[in-house]
Amino acid sequence: MTRKIFLILTIIGAISVLFSIIQRTPSPPCFNADEASFGYNAYSILKTGKDEYGTLLPLRLKSFGDYKLPLYTYLSVPFIAVFGLNEFGTRALNIFLSFLLPFAVYLLAVELFKSKRAGIIAAFLMSVSLGLHIVSRHAHEAYLAVFLTTVTCYFLIKALYKVTLRNVLLLTASSVFLLFSYHPGRLFVFFFLGSAFIYSLIQKHKNFSVPLLLFVAIVLFSLTDLAYNPTRLKNLAFFNNAGFNLKIQELKTEGGIKYLYNPLFVGIRDIFLQQFTYLSPQFLLMNGDENYRFGFPGMSIFTPIEYIFVFIGIYFLFKNSERWRWFILSIIFISPLSASLAWSTGSLTRSLFLLIPLCILSAYGFINTARIFKHNQKKYFYLIIVLIFSFFTLFSWDFYLFHYPKRLITIHAWQCGYSEVGQFLKDNYNKYDTFYITRDIGMPYIFSLFYLRYPPEKYQQVAQLTAPDEYGFGQIEKFDKFIFDFKSPLVVGKRSVVIGSVDNFKGIKIDTSLLHTISVNGEPMFQIYQRD
Repeated sequence: MTRKIFLILTIIGAISVLFSIIQRTPSPPCFNADEASFGYNAYSILKTGKDEYGTLLPLRLKSFGDYKLPLYTYLSVPFIAVFGLNEFGTRALNIFLSFLLPFAVYLLAVELFKSKRAGIIAAFLMSVSLGLHIVSRHAHEAYLAVFLTTVTCYFLIKALYKVTLRNVLLLTASSVFLLFSYHPGRLFVFFFLGSAFIYSLIQKHKNFSVPLLLFVAIVLFSLTDLAYNPTRLKNLAFFNNAGFNLKIQELKTEGGIKYLYNPLFVGIRDIFLQQFTYLSPQFLLMNGDENYRFGFPGMSIFTPIEYIFVFIGIYFLFKNSERWRWFILSIIFISPLSASLAWSTGSLTRSLFLLIPLCILSAYGFINTARIFKHNQKKYFYLIIVLIFSFFTLFSWDFYLFHYPKRLITIHAWQCGYSEVGQFLKDNYNKYDTFYITRDIGMPYIFSLFYLRYPPEKYQQVAQLTAPDEYGFGQIEKFDKFIFDFKSPLVVGKRSVVIGSVDNFKGIKIDTSLLHTISVNGEPMFQIYQRD
């Protein structure tokens, strides 16, 4: 990499960081429970070497019973040490990665196409991508996984080009990190294993050291599944969805070829069709994630002009007989598989890496199209494309920054109001003996720990999670002065506080002047009753 290229990528990295932090308040509008869990567990490990439940350096975070993969938390420890246990410190890792990701995208694009121009354009496209920055702007392991998947993909191609000890060890190390970053990572490592095996098989001088080490990494990682037995992952599985099984029973009772209606055949068909929905303009250009925490109609995660250049890029892949053309198409198709295998549909976070090969292929299509035009025509071509791209990008970012956080459905999706509740708890901790906090909105215990900066060594002694529910989540019922259940203000004792949702207080005849309401953008989220 020349000094000039490094300088350009540094500027692009700075642009990416800018899009990760610009107007951070008010979008995203709040700080969610998963973020608080990552932050508090990083704080707990920093202070004690143990997670919130007292497990020494765990390979899974028990958290809400979902057994999160731990890498985001471990990598957040130095940021928590520097910035403290707060929202910025918890999100700082993804801000840092938003600077590094353009470098990784550039290296991967150059390795695929041997084109520095394609690499620079692809790095720029991802640096301003709303789809990627929706996730980078809060503490979510999907963005970390995207970075590691890009790096692992780069090392894979390097190792297949030239099997050296350095290349193989770098590939193995990045694969291990990827496996411990986010659940889609295991599908990518399986895909890389299969790709490496096929590539090694068709080479004249066969060398299976790359697929062998990837296989060892997968086996060692799988042992942690056996040790921790994460039920949340099982509950997310497509085949475990109650609606899916009811549909099969309905099809069987209606007649037809009964041998078609079994979980395997119906599942294969549905998953295969679901894959294409993630490549559709409806998902990429219009609606995005169906969860309002990660998407909203009108908040495009990919621009139409990029989408067109993807197909142009596919044409030139075969016209130019690019060496890695089938690999590129395969990784595009495999990227949403983790989302398709889960019962929730339209998931941006589980399919987030899809945007990386799409940006690379779009950049490749753009530079090949530009070659068609004569020298004096290119400036007009560039101007038209830049204007169209800027038009759609500006619309998406404007909606995300200025409209999305004001929608009531967004405020409820983010379960807003806990930062204000946390400040209230901090200000009144010594004034009251008991705090009753509703469980109707999110996971109140983790916000209490986070905003109070509750001593981990003290909490670890009493942390006790209930059995998981149908979604794989458990509950913390109480600790210290806090009881996480709504209780009528009519029956609580003196020196007590009841914190509930607006619905919790409906129908209870109390003096409403004693209720303090916490609102976010004018929407009431919590009400607080204080009995002195």
